[in-house]
Amino acid sequence: MTIKDWGLILGWLISAVLALLKILEYRRNKASIKVTVRGNYGIIPEDTRYGSGNKIAITVANGGRRPVTLTHAALLMPRNSKTHYLVSVDALSRTVKLGEGESHTYLLNEDEARKKYNLTPDKYVACVIDATGRHYWSRNKLKRLIKLGRVK
Repeated sequence: MTIKDWGLILGWLISAVLALLKILEYRRNKASIKVTVRGNYGIIPEDTRYGSGNKIAITVANGGRRPVTLTHAALLMPRNSKTHYLVSVDALSRTVKLGEGESHTYLLNEDEARKKYNLTPDKYVACVIDATGRHYWSRNKLKRLIKLGRVK
């Protein structure tokens, strides 16, 4: 092997390491959205703009470095329901921009969801949509299909 061959090998190794570092940097910098949903959520004082009664809280947190703009938040309905989503009115009225480490909570009326749609807390699956159309779920695909009776 000549010095020219060693230079080629060294150049190839350096470019491979730099490509790997760029891939790792991209993965670290993208938005990492975590969605959680809780039922039986109370608001004090009750004379707020959200009214009285129990609420369903859909909390969205951005754990990544890039900001993300959220446009919709909703609960996925069970299979036998006439509607597919129960959408938060708060989510329809405005968009929310989440920076690094920020969170936002959407509220839905839990009493209405239980009476009108026969939805119980063990069936809550939340979905949040960002400005690019990407969906973020509170459960992975298999768990949400099982919870909502779409897979038996």
